[in-house]
Amino acid sequence: MKSSDVTAGTNGTATQYNNLREDVVLALKTLGTETDGATVTFDLSDKTKGNIRSVTLGGNRTLAVSNATIGQVFIIKLIQGTGGQTVTWFSGIKWGGGSAPTLTTTATKTDSFGFICTDTNVYEGYILGMNI
Repeated sequence: MKSSDVTAGTNGTATQYNNLREDVVLALKTLGTETDGATVTFDLSDKTKGNIRSVTLGGNRTLAVSNATIGQVFIIKLIQGTGGQTVTWFSGIKWGGGSAPTLTTTATKTDSFGFICTDTNVYEGYILGMNI
């Protein structure tokens, strides 16, 4: 649905209109920062953080995703703290080539990954950039 398709009270409901408005407004906020911890959970229902999330890894971490919707596209940026950190990826990722990528281990470097939620707890995983 495009903004031109929705006129509240005509061919779209007020809820559809408000959801579209919220998506457009929140698109201006492009990078949400997650809190580092033993498990880093990316709650994709938190629209105040947008669909691009980053975390600076302070140690080896387990990554989790919650509240993804089918068709949702999101980006995760992993930043090495002091370097050498690894992650255990959330389940359900289908990586191109069949296996999860190895993170850059250099301190302060960033690796970026894109995901498409294709079904409940099923994701296509893509490498967007490494060693940035």
